[in-house]
Amino acid sequence: MKDKTLNKPKGFTKGKASKQGGAKYGFSHWITVTAIKLSVIFIAIIGIYGIYLDGKVTQTFEGQRWQVPAQVFGRVLTFDRDQQVDFAEIEKELLMLNYQRSTNAETPGRFTQKQNRFIIYRRPFDFGYGLEPASKIIIEQRDGEVYRLTQDGEQVHEVKLEPILIDRILSAEGQDRVMLPLDQIPQQLIDALLLIEDKDFYHHHGLSPTGILRAFWKNLLAGETVQGGSTLTQQLAKNMYLYRDKTIWRKVNEALISVILEVRYSKDQILEAYLNEVYLGQHYANGIHGVGLASEFYFGKPINELNNSELALIVAQIKGPSFYDPWRQPERASERRDLILRIMFENHLLQEKAYQAAITSELNIRKNRRFKKQSYPAYMQLVRRELKDIGAAGALQSGIRVFTGFDIHRQKDAENAVIEQLKKLENGTDVANLEAAMVISDIRSGQIQAVVGGKEVKYLGFNRALDAKRPIGSLIKPVVYIAALERSNKYSLATPLADKPISLTSSKGKKWQPKNYDGKFRGQVPLIDGLVQSLNVPTVNLGLEVGLENIKQTLNVLGHKGDVRKVPSILLGSINMSAFEVNQFYSTIANGGLYNEAHAVVKILSGDGERLWAKEKLLDARLSQQGAYLIDYALTQVTSTGTAKSLSWKFPQQRLAGKTGTSNDLRDSWFVGFDQKSVVTSWIGRDDNKPMGLTGSSGALTLFSNYLAAQGSNSRFDLIPDGIEFATFELATGNVVLDDCANVEQYPAITSGIFISEQCLEKRKDPPNWLEKLFGAEGE
Repeated sequence: MKDKTLNKPKGFTKGKASKQGGAKYGFSHWITVTAIKLSVIFIAIIGIYGIYLDGKVTQTFEGQRWQVPAQVFGRVLTFDRDQQVDFAEIEKELLMLNYQRSTNAETPGRFTQKQNRFIIYRRPFDFGYGLEPASKIIIEQRDGEVYRLTQDGEQVHEVKLEPILIDRILSAEGQDRVMLPLDQIPQQLIDALLLIEDKDFYHHHGLSPTGILRAFWKNLLAGETVQGGSTLTQQLAKNMYLYRDKTIWRKVNEALISVILEVRYSKDQILEAYLNEVYLGQHYANGIHGVGLASEFYFGKPINELNNSELALIVAQIKGPSFYDPWRQPERASERRDLILRIMFENHLLQEKAYQAAITSELNIRKNRRFKKQSYPAYMQLVRRELKDIGAAGALQSGIRVFTGFDIHRQKDAENAVIEQLKKLENGTDVANLEAAMVISDIRSGQIQAVVGGKEVKYLGFNRALDAKRPIGSLIKPVVYIAALERSNKYSLATPLADKPISLTSSKGKKWQPKNYDGKFRGQVPLIDGLVQSLNVPTVNLGLEVGLENIKQTLNVLGHKGDVRKVPSILLGSINMSAFEVNQFYSTIANGGLYNEAHAVVKILSGDGERLWAKEKLLDARLSQQGAYLIDYALTQVTSTGTAKSLSWKFPQQRLAGKTGTSNDLRDSWFVGFDQKSVVTSWIGRDDNKPMGLTGSSGALTLFSNYLAAQGSNSRFDLIPDGIEFATFELATGNVVLDDCANVEQYPAITSGIFISEQCLEKRKDPPNWLEKLFGAEGE
């Protein structure tokens, strides 16, 4: 019997073998295909993720990369030919700007004085017309006046100093930085940074394996970290786009973003971004980012004024701002700085003489860690409100630069006057818990120069200058008298006003019987005396004659925007206003009737220097020149013979103008005073509105007086306008009479309203001759 297996078809065995081989071939084929598929999927995922990362990177890098604080500057100090100049004041201004005295002002940020010449090497600055380079300014004076100005050797009519930075409005995250283009960063700092952090920066493509190995070897030889392993591009990717968690996925992201940055942007763009992003310290709750702000933070001066030692300390902070904090760890900071200086020397970035000078120098950091920011909270409250009204609040984190009318000298003098005078008043009386407010503005421009919101001048809180609306008392009286004097056909400074008891009854039957402050009645007084002596009864009589509607309109014309109730009590100041609102309408009076809207913000520039907004300059005549002159004349008499005559004793050489104000029961003490340049509004009172026993003369006037003693004044010299003549008035009738009449006084008057009367109540007697003096007049 034949073996069946031998009779099986030959192909069967082959087929089995073929099947087994096919199984083997099929598995490897499956592995290969699966690997290819997975690779394709992985590449697709990486590609899609790369596209996502690319969009994220470019959107951030090409858009607003950071929330850059808004910078708020004070007024731009300008010097003109023939202007009064005080070299001591210029020096104070420069020291506040962190300029340094030197024997020869040969580099930016330095100044010197040589007899009648003041030499300033001004730093580069953009005043709104493009970046002006550093320049050497020479101011020469003769008899207290500028007679020659030169800038970089050429005579000019005007020179400017950069303004003081009064605040930086930070983002909600508390990040702070000063943006600098690469060409404004010292090359020495850039070279040192690359030497320490990324020597191959301009040769790698975002990742540098050789750099990692080199850093490992250098650090091993030195026994400490002297060189970083990550490239600057990786550090930028980590700082700008990633969290600081130490995971593999973060490192993958870091590598991918680094490659994208290198592909998309030039090396210089990446380096500039790094230098403005790098974290270099902590100012309490706010981080210090970028070398520009670090220079200000550690040394109090711009980065282009740092020496080799200071530049090395900035680079030293990159490794660990907390560990190498020069205030808390000066020895560590010095060691790290010296190490960087040695590496710079060994790599020929420093000559031996410069190296020895740098390594033996002190750290030279600022004495106080705290930035001088938010030092003027009351003024900054006004700035923030105006920025909101302008519509610029949404741009505060885009690096805008805000220029204001802030005058640091006036601000400091006002603050000191408030602090010192309130202390004296509380020590000299039984009154406690006094508060105060002051607003100071420039007469010609309307710019607010200083604001004090209370006796705690350095703390942000309730701003009494802007928000405390209190009865203004006799401060309203000039408005009443302006309304009359603008009607020259009926009123003059000599118009007789009744000063007798009066009684008014309201529609509800309530009686009002105003009295003068001293309780006396004079029967009749000239119109000017009613204002100069701040008499209530003559003022009420005049106001009722002129009409309450006209008084209201005059107040609005002068600049008050609030509503006014037309009741007789407004004639004595039963109107609530803030010091800011009072300052507004008095500024129009002080400016010869020309209205300027009070404002702190002058202009706003973008971070690139583009002008975004500027306050319009409009000449808006609200009063006639003649009426404005007459009220100004009367208010100068207030300070020489009236309720503010103490000023004539304290400042005998100065011609000042002003008005006192006191509310009922001595609850509010006011004074508004002005010289040729500024209007100063001051208020003293209590937050609980209780009486304090101070009048305008005994309270707020003393604030003005102390402020003026510190600040100095510019005597008023208003020229007599066309249409004004001095005339002789008979006091009893108010008529313009000839010079031979008795009981007369000379006052300025509007020419069109002068009608000379040849009749007078009494002729002036000729003075007795020598015989009459010897023997007596005939008939005696």
